[in-house]
Amino acid sequence: MSEIALTFLPKQSELFDDPAKFKVIAKGRRFGLTRGMALHVIEKCIDDESPILWVDTVNSNIERYFDRYFMPVLKNLDRGTWNYNRQKNELKIYNSIVDFRSAESPENIEGFGYKIIIINEAGIVLKNRRLWEESIRPMVLDFSASVLIGGTPKGKKHKGCPHLFYELFERGKSDGIRWKSFNYSTYDNPLLKRVDIDEMI
Repeated sequence: MSEIALTFLPKQSELFDDPAKFKVIAKGRRFGLTRGMALHVIEKCIDDESPILWVDTVNSNIERYFDRYFMPVLKNLDRGTWNYNRQKNELKIYNSIVDFRSAESPENIEGFGYKIIIINEAGIVLKNRRLWEESIRPMVLDFSASVLIGGTPKGKKHKGCPHLFYELFERGKSDGIRWKSFNYSTYDNPLLKRVDIDEMI
């Protein structure tokens, strides 16, 4: 078995090492959460913690994330130890399985149980409240899954009602044990130059 170095940023390590079952992450642009979650998924697969579900906005983003964040790491593993089926959006690493699903097709998300569930770009994905309540939330039950819900906030309301991402973040703030919220800014990415961030803001 090949050994690969998975390097997390300090704030990412703080997040992934926390024992909370439901983690809600509000972050600034370019914090590096998607890349960090990709490394987290690879680490869990190598540790044989699966199946894993990754929910994202659209299939084209899933393909780009795989090519940019997963592939550079996976190519360091022995040939034949992993396989990515682009048609099925399914990644296998050793004996572990990751299903990538798009919020565009909620019907393709239902029907399975997972040990780890990741919702990326939650500010966009969770505009569809039914996706969480009817598709994703019930899948937590089979394996008592841990859930990471992360993205850039898109306001407190959506179509006149409380935005679900905001609701879940507030729940994490008030609970702090089973549910826990994390708030990171662009400045928390040490790979970015502060002067460049200042100019962007």
